[in-house]
Amino acid sequence: MRGLPDEVVDVRRTGGDGAATSGERTVDGTRERVLEAALVVLRDVGYGQFSVQKVAREAGVYQGNITYYWPRRRDLVLALAVRIVDDYRAAFVAGFHGIDVSVDGWADSVVRAIVDDAISEDRVRLLPELWSMANSDPEIADVVRRVYEDVPGALLDALGIAPEHPRRETVRAALALICMAAQGLTAVHGHRGSEDPRIPEVREALVALHAPVIATALGG
Repeated sequence: MRGLPDEVVDVRRTGGDGAATSGERTVDGTRERVLEAALVVLRDVGYGQFSVQKVAREAGVYQGNITYYWPRRRDLVLALAVRIVDDYRAAFVAGFHGIDVSVDGWADSVVRAIVDDAISEDRVRLLPELWSMANSDPEIADVVRRVYEDVPGALLDALGIAPEHPRRETVRAALALICMAAQGLTAVHGHRGSEDPRIPEVREALVALHAPVIATALGG
């Protein structure tokens, strides 16, 4: 195709159809620009109204530029899902570096960080759409399942709780519990909006409920 380079480093593919996923990198910015545009479209109109045409318009490219990388809408959606979970994992875990598990109140800080992330604007606008995508595509569902399985262990690493720590798996289970509870808050917050006066109250209730569980798990 005119204007697009042939050099593509193939890191991961979705399968035998040759559709590109977000594991691929290109030498120009077209592919990344399309994925960024796809994120904007998904935030603005939701998965139900998501289309390649809207992405092309947002990215300022021809629709053929998109089908060069992703021949089908489903291929673009899968690439977008991988991009969302990769960004989610990196941004979420980064917020836990620096929390000192040896000081008083560390468990409160961990729970607050999880809850605050769950009600952040990016989460409430994108995660429900990602869940909707997963409901209609088993491969996307597998991508989502893997990231939720990986996150508690990544949090332990960010908190400096070593693999050999005798209570690591107990803490991991406690972190998984609060993460799942916070995901419910993402759904509620996304539907009710940021002005819901109950959000601060629910936030404090989650801290009061889960922080002692996490602290006990590590200190037991």
